[in-house]
Amino acid sequence: MRIVVCCLFSALLAYSQTSSGSISGTVADSSGQVVPAAEITLTSQRTGEKRTATSSDVGDFVFPALVPGAYTLKVSAKGFRPLEQTNINVAPSARLALGAIQLEVGSVTESIVVQAQGATVQTGNSENGALLDSKQLSMVSIRGRDPISMLRILPGVTQGFDNEFAGGFYGTNAPNFQGLANNTTTIMADGVNGGDGGAGGVFSATINLDAVQEVKVQLSNYTAEYGRAGGAMINIITKGGGREYHGSGYWYKRHEMFNANAFFRNRDGVARQIYRFETLGGGQRGAGEG
Repeated sequence: MRIVVCCLFSALLAYSQTSSGSISGTVADSSGQVVPAAEITLTSQRTGEKRTATSSDVGDFVFPALVPGAYTLKVSAKGFRPLEQTNINVAPSARLALGAIQLEVGSVTESIVVQAQGATVQTGNSENGALLDSKQLSMVSIRGRDPISMLRILPGVTQGFDNEFAGGFYGTNAPNFQGLANNTTTIMADGVNGGDGGAGGVFSATINLDAVQEVKVQLSNYTAEYGRAGGAMINIITKGGGREYHGSGYWYKRHEMFNANAFFRNRDGVARQIYRFETLGGGQRGAGEG
């Protein structure tokens, strides 16, 4: 029993270290003076889960161990208008610093809503990384629908194995990052090591691309909880359940009629090589699906 408990604790600890993010900030007034004892509520836009905090004597607050996703932050204090900021996107392992959140003097019946837009600037650490978000995963056509194959579109990647399908001798081989061999790479799924202990560049599991929310790759300068093999750290984040049911469908088609022909082949009248792949799929996601 003790061994089982220790294993479960280690798995949870690994998830918190390699997948979860955090949000921090400082509550201030329009003149820049800090506002202590302000009430801050953080709500997950996917699940509706709420977490609360109170600003410290110097106006600071922090929400650690957050599941990656979009959040809404609401700040209220006596004598100030409540402020609500939506669409705050927390990436895996990101330490998102919102900076000074300024409240305006006014009645509590009034409120200010700010909708976050654009890319988030990472100021909490100096890591060098890349992120494949859900839009990229859904719009880029991959024959085998394998998340490891999607890594080839990132900068600084050398594909050592010319395949777009999951599988291999012992699993799916990862590409080489920044000139380093893939055996220095660590691949994780939701913070749990998904590679063989003696072959870090091989992903020993198969995940349907439709179940992947995003893929975070850390190349260098990562924080202290990393550094198993000295190479790239790949973390595959799966989708979580939500409060609403919805479905999707797709049809990816590759055909030689979409490909350009070589100049001399056009002159000689040689037809383009046959190249035909079609991928159809669909599914339904909701409150109970991961």
